Amino acid sequence: MPLPMLQLMTRKACCLCEEAELALETLVQAGICEVQVCDVDAEPMWAAHYGRDVPVLLINGNICLKHHIKKESVLALLK
Repeated sequence: MPLPMLQLMTRKACCLCEEAELALETLVQAGICEVQVCDVDAEPMWAAHYGRDVPVLLINGNICLKHHIKKESVLALLK
């Protein structure tokens, strides 16, 4: 069975984004999910849509968490 694919919308020089990436990396290393990290500034549509409202975690294209993304919160969503 394939692992859940999460999409994390981030931007450079964002401390909350860095924290979210670290939290998700522990889940990836544990074999719980896969994560695609996307820099919102790399795509004008993303930058316009998310603005400074990052990090944002999407599951199946749906926004699930914003800003303070913790490992425990993600685990609860995946159950």
